[in-house]
Amino acid sequence: MADRYAEVRRLLAQRQDLIRALPAMERRIASMAAEGANPWEIASELGISQEAVRSALDRLTAQLRGQPNSRTETGGLGADTDPGVTGGYGDTGFGTLDTEPPPDNTEPSG
Repeated sequence: MADRYAEVRRLLAQRQDLIRALPAMERRIASMAAEGANPWEIASELGISQEAVRSALDRLTAQLRGQPNSRTETGGLGADTDPGVTGGYGDTGFGTLDTEPPPDNTEPSG
């Protein structure tokens, strides 16, 4: 494991109780890191990005050191933050986004 993760590896190896309490994906990342796998190996095994692994390990390191997690994930521009069919999109200034199906304008037979 890279020197950057030597400390988290050591800390995680000592805190199996913390590892067992993590959600499934983070638990797997932490277990593999505690066993000596580097971020690339973990990412490859789990089919996720190295950045996702590094981010999880950084959060775990902060938690093990008793430091607050200063990183917060938020939705990007255009993120749909409202539930429902319209997703919070109403009048756009270009006309209302219609969520109803178009009317049936076909002529009746007969």
